[in-house]
Amino acid sequence: MLSSFLDSIKGQFSKSYWLGSMLPLVLFLAANSLVATQHYRSITDSLAKADTLDQKALLFSASVLTLLGLAYLLSAINSMLLEALEGKIGPFRWFAGFFYESGWRTLNEIDRKYEAAYTEREEISARIGKWKRRMVVTQNIGKTKAALSRWKRLTWHFLPAGRTIAAIRHRRRRGKPIKYSLLESGVRKLGDVLSRNKILTDSAIFRAQEDLLDAMQYAADRCQFEMRQLLRRRQTSFPGVRPSAPDQPEGPSSNNILAPTKMGNIGRTMRSYTLARYQMDLDIFWTRLQNSLQKDAKDYYSVLQDSKVQVDCAVTLFWLSAAFTLFWTPFLIWYVKDSTTSEFLFVAIGGTLVTLGCYFLACQSYRVFADIMRSSVDLFRFQVLTSLHIPLPLGSEEERTLWVRLGNATEFGDPEQFQYKHQ
Repeated sequence: MLSSFLDSIKGQFSKSYWLGSMLPLVLFLAANSLVATQHYRSITDSLAKADTLDQKALLFSASVLTLLGLAYLLSAINSMLLEALEGKIGPFRWFAGFFYESGWRTLNEIDRKYEAAYTEREEISARIGKWKRRMVVTQNIGKTKAALSRWKRLTWHFLPAGRTIAAIRHRRRRGKPIKYSLLESGVRKLGDVLSRNKILTDSAIFRAQEDLLDAMQYAADRCQFEMRQLLRRRQTSFPGVRPSAPDQPEGPSSNNILAPTKMGNIGRTMRSYTLARYQMDLDIFWTRLQNSLQKDAKDYYSVLQDSKVQVDCAVTLFWLSAAFTLFWTPFLIWYVKDSTTSEFLFVAIGGTLVTLGCYFLACQSYRVFADIMRSSVDLFRFQVLTSLHIPLPLGSEEERTLWVRLGNATEFGDPEQFQYKHQ
């Protein structure tokens, strides 16, 4: 049902038609003409035979009408092309088992990295205070000792403590994460030097101490940053919530079921988000939400339309480039005798790269569109209740209960009692 909604908000007909269908079709026909005219001179010869003005006008009119008709047909099946790329129909559904496994591995890797970053952050945060106190104690002990010898100052960077601090500095300057074990080793080794020698404030060892203290906070912040990035990647690329999340559903849920393809998983994040946060099933309420957006948020609705046009364009380009590559690659081998190796490699490798690039562009565009859709639910969901003359809930728990009851009554015909509020 959601795919029908996605198709219905493609935007103004002109923009969706010209950018989402006509532009990919023109590029597809141009690429095919470029390859075909290299081997079939009869195509250019037939065009050259149209020497009179009437013949040229007739040929031009027929070409334009054909192009407009093909573009309209392509525009009409845009929703089907998107569903095929999501794995709901077509070839991606036939090999769903393989793609499921790939998505499952990626999702597990994200969750594993999140757990590792969380554990690392907790360990570092719990030890920062102790590390700092240890540095102060060892430095105070060293104040009563003799200063470091000149030879040791010159060879500081080759000592165990110097090498460890250099490794910490390297990771800090490159923006890489610093592990708890590396910090612990740095505190221990530098602490031994500080406790045995009086350190001057302008020495390399004093600067090493300052850098180590700075790296402690950086390491905790870097873990927090990585956790946020992983959470956002999970939210924008996969449905459901991570296994360790505190807001797990109490019973079975369709929220955590993966789609066969990356595009399908991105599409499911919209329904997954509204269910997890509000218990609002977007498959049920999308038509009501669309009406509210068109009536009460025309500017925002236009942004949603423009984003959908970008998705349509990228999806159409993917399928047309895939068709071009799958047709011409074997055709040049078996049926075109004068084809060259460079031409074959250009079509096979270049076409494959363009197809993969279009798929990546489609995923990125769909991810942006999904984010705008989630924002539209956050901002305008109460307009749906207002249009239905249902009083607004007083709190988040009441809202979740209301959407469940309303969804059951709307989709499944469950007997629910509602009190209406009229203007």
